Amino acid sequence: MAELLIEKQFRDHYSFLCAAAFNVVEDEEVAKDIVQNFFLYCLNKQAELQIAVSFRNYAFRAVRNAALSYKKKAEKVDYNDEILHRAAATLQCRSELEKEEREEARDVMLWEIIGQMPEKRRHIFLLSNKEGLKYTEIATQLDISVNTVKTHIRLSYEFLRRECQSLIRVLILIYLWIS
Repeated sequence: MAELLIEKQFRDHYSFLCAAAFNVVEDEEVAKDIVQNFFLYCLNKQAELQIAVSFRNYAFRAVRNAALSYKKKAEKVDYNDEILHRAAATLQCRSELEKEEREEARDVMLWEIIGQMPEKRRHIFLLSNKEGLKYTEIATQLDISVNTVKTHIRLSYEFLRRECQSLIRVLILIYLWIS
């Protein structure tokens, strides 16, 4: 009979108590765990529980205190701990290495795409973007008009956008298939 009472209290107050815990811990899963632990406690101690005020007030206070205790324990991290420093340094090195590997892979793919451009367009694009030459300098060097340079640069960017979008779609499909 008492189990039914706890079950009714659970249905009536679960969302409210989760919101109260969330306001303290700012983590939805942790808040749910705190509330579930509270109701398990109530279920285990139902014969001994004597609530002087309303169940809602009692539950709110208990859940809030449990959330505050959780938060206090979570904040008690010894940032001077040597193991913590080594772990952080290792993670940072891995993160930097992974970032470098991603950038390297991106650069390889980008150069492959640039390599697919017609030779003259690729040459003009590289003079502008890699060498940093101005359109007039490129036009003078190649003995072509500035408008021709502008056209080749515009077509280069259009080609890159189109090819990179295709590549991104393929990468997303591969990621979704792997996951």
